[in-house]
Amino acid sequence: MDLSDDQNDKSDSTVNSRTHSIIVDRPIITQKSFNQVFIPTTYEDRTPVILFHQLRTYIRNKCIPSKQCVHDVVCGITIAIMQIPQGMGYALLARLPAITGLYASFFASLIYALLGTSRHLSMGGVAVTSLMTSNVVDRLSVKPTLSTIIPNLFNQSTIEIASNDALIDPSYAITIATTLAFMVGITQLLLCIFHLGFVTSFLSDSFISGYTTGTAILVFTSQLPDILGLSLKRYVGPFNIIYSYIEICTNLKNINLVTLTISTFSITTLVIVKEYLDPFYKKKIKKFELFRNIQIPIPIELIVIIVGTLVSYVFDFNGRYKVKIVNTIGHGFRTPQGPALVLVPSLIKDAIMIAIVAFSISISLAKTYAKKFKYFVNPNQELAAYGACNIIGSFFASYATAASLSRTSVYVNAGGRTQLANLISCATLLIIILNIGSLFESLPKACLASIIIIAIKGLLLQTKDIYTIGRVTKLEAVVWIVTCLNTVILDVDYGLFSGIIVSLVVVILRQFRPRTTILGQYERSEVYKNAKRFTNVHEIPHIKIFRFESPIIYFNAEYFRESLLDAVGIDSNTGQKRNIHSKQSHGHYFNLYKLTHIIIDCSSINQLDYSGGKIFLQAIKELNDCKYKVYLCHLRYYNYDVLEKLEMDKICSVIVMATVHDAVHNIQDELMENSDQLSLANEQQIRNNISSIMMTSLPASARDIHYCDDISNISTSHVQEMRHQDDVEICRNLPLYGSCETQLYTWL
Repeated sequence: MDLSDDQNDKSDSTVNSRTHSIIVDRPIITQKSFNQVFIPTTYEDRTPVILFHQLRTYIRNKCIPSKQCVHDVVCGITIAIMQIPQGMGYALLARLPAITGLYASFFASLIYALLGTSRHLSMGGVAVTSLMTSNVVDRLSVKPTLSTIIPNLFNQSTIEIASNDALIDPSYAITIATTLAFMVGITQLLLCIFHLGFVTSFLSDSFISGYTTGTAILVFTSQLPDILGLSLKRYVGPFNIIYSYIEICTNLKNINLVTLTISTFSITTLVIVKEYLDPFYKKKIKKFELFRNIQIPIPIELIVIIVGTLVSYVFDFNGRYKVKIVNTIGHGFRTPQGPALVLVPSLIKDAIMIAIVAFSISISLAKTYAKKFKYFVNPNQELAAYGACNIIGSFFASYATAASLSRTSVYVNAGGRTQLANLISCATLLIIILNIGSLFESLPKACLASIIIIAIKGLLLQTKDIYTIGRVTKLEAVVWIVTCLNTVILDVDYGLFSGIIVSLVVVILRQFRPRTTILGQYERSEVYKNAKRFTNVHEIPHIKIFRFESPIIYFNAEYFRESLLDAVGIDSNTGQKRNIHSKQSHGHYFNLYKLTHIIIDCSSINQLDYSGGKIFLQAIKELNDCKYKVYLCHLRYYNYDVLEKLEMDKICSVIVMATVHDAVHNIQDELMENSDQLSLANEQQIRNNISSIMMTSLPASARDIHYCDDISNISTSHVQEMRHQDDVEICRNLPLYGSCETQLYTWL
């Protein structure tokens, strides 16, 4: 009895350990009984203390990180040194006074440091937005009135401006640029409000690369007159680059040799320092502990403009050699001024284009460095920050801004980790705008043009992307080529539109004529791959496995039907099987395996609309009419719902399986069962045929008849009134389940 109890206890403990069940036995607790049993402690409201600690932690980690404060200060000063020459150069590219470039850098950096989510972006003037702004300023400055004919591609497409700077009034140009910046900011804020930041997803990397390369070529062309010291006519609109180079070639005899010398010296100095001295310098300063984790470049751009300004002022290049200089820069900020609303209708199209392009460039840079340093960037918050930069800056003579690739790269290499570096940069720019800016009035424009050309070198070198893209996919290479050529030849606005259209056409083409694959089995395993691509992957007898590598929607559904029927061997026009001739070898005919089952792998079909679903079921119905059994595998539940609503069970006969391997096993089991039944029927038919042959062909005196087949089945029958004994052997020429041809040998 005790033993049994011990065993029961052991079994109970084993069960309990296996099931991990816990039984709690306690009375029901009310609040009154709870207060009687449990003794409360003294409660202290620590909410103010907790909030204070949270605020202090936020300020320490987000605003003034102690470990990186020194790096951010050094980075901010470095970025400010870069923004001085680049800001003035891009302002001149935008057909604006040089001081407006410093305004754009100051306000964009300040506002983005407060509202942006990226820790590394350097906002300000960039080549693309400056060039697009210059086209608008040139177009609306042809006549000193607010009514300007917008260029038409087919009617008076190219507008000619008398000289490089002759007809552009600085104050009117600033009004146009600031109104455009205001409209760009409004557009970006609307995109933020309606959460339309996803529109930039339609701009592929190939499109962005081709477009920025095309604009870089246009920027290079626009700087050639300042590099060569020529005063040329400017052209706006399609084919303007052709007219510009014709104008340059016809005026080569008027080159200002002093300006060309300044340009050559500036470009040579910039290239030597950036390509050779700067890497050596960064390697040497790493010996110091302060510079081991940061890379501060040589401020060669600032050195060039300082030396150029001093030499030009001392030798009076403008008065003695007619070298074009910056002239009036001024100091301090302009009085805040609102946008010219009368210009708004003429700027809507340009504002939308600049807003989308600027956002695409900026958000791609922000996401790149956010992924590198493992933090999150909010696209809608970024849109709000970009919009605020343009709207607020437009009241202070700032034009449209975006993130700069070159300055952001220096920002990261210089050790910047927060937007504190941008605040330091703004403080440095503020000192220059208030006190030092007017000292650069003698700066030759050739120096700024040289700085811009070196700054866009990276964009120009993107031309090598065409080879990389072409090796991966030819269609993306077509997008790059079309976008770049149209941007260069037809101008930036037509290049933008044509690039977007070609990108959408490529997407449609990929969906309109997607890949189709015939799958085979890899060495009797559950792995199924492209049978044409791999030599050790073979199709399964009697089974065709078809995969369509795309959603089935209204414009590619018919292609799915034609591809499926063609793979099976059915004429898509008549719906009838094509004639498949048997192959002849060594005088014998070997029939091909008869195709009986079709498996459609639906794993790549992630969408099925109404029209696609109808044609999908129609194709299956045509397969059923040709006596094929159809299986669907990896069918997603929402596509299954579409087919059910289209009454799939009434239209066609189809079996839905979980995987391709399940369908193959089910078909092979079915074929095996049918083969067993067919073999028994064929064997019985052979026996009957032999009996009839024996009774009609053999002599009546035959006593014993022996027959055998290739599966060693032997039987004997006895015939009455036999005179002789005959041996008969039946030999089958084909496999067990092939056609049954027999030979009869009789020995008397």
